[in-house]
Amino acid sequence: MAKRKIVPRPSNLVFIVEDDQTIARLLRHWLVQRGFEVEILPDGRVAIETLATVKPPRMVFLDIMMPFADGFEVLSNIRSKKDWSKVPVIMITSRSSEDSIVRAFEAGANDYVTKPFKPGELMVRMNRLLV
Repeated sequence: MAKRKIVPRPSNLVFIVEDDQTIARLLRHWLVQRGFEVEILPDGRVAIETLATVKPPRMVFLDIMMPFADGFEVLSNIRSKKDWSKVPVIMITSRSSEDSIVRAFEAGANDYVTKPFKPGELMVRMNRLLV
C-alpha cells in the first residue's frame, strides 16, 4: 500500500502552541519541508489572544503544560469558536496519564501524542486528520 503524502492546500497554515522552543522549531522545520506555513505561539495566553484576531489555521499542535494558560484552556477556547470548531487539534505533551488523555479527548482534541514523539508517526497522524 502506497504512502499518502500530505498535500498542502491554499490555506496551509499550521499553529504550533508550544513553550519549548526546541520542540517548536523542530516541528516547524518538518512542516515547512512539507509545504506548510507555520506560526509558533509560545504560550497559552498568546494563543488565546491570537485566536481572537485571525482566521482558523489548517491544524493546531497544542502542548498542555504552558505558562499563563494551559492547553486545556486553549483547546476549550478553540472549540468554543464557531469558525474554529472543526480545526484538527493534536495534543503533544509529556503528560501520559489516562486522566490527561481522557480529558483532552473529552475537550475536543482529535489526537494525543506523548513526548518524546517520533516524527514519522506524528506526520502520519497529521495526514490522517487532513484528508
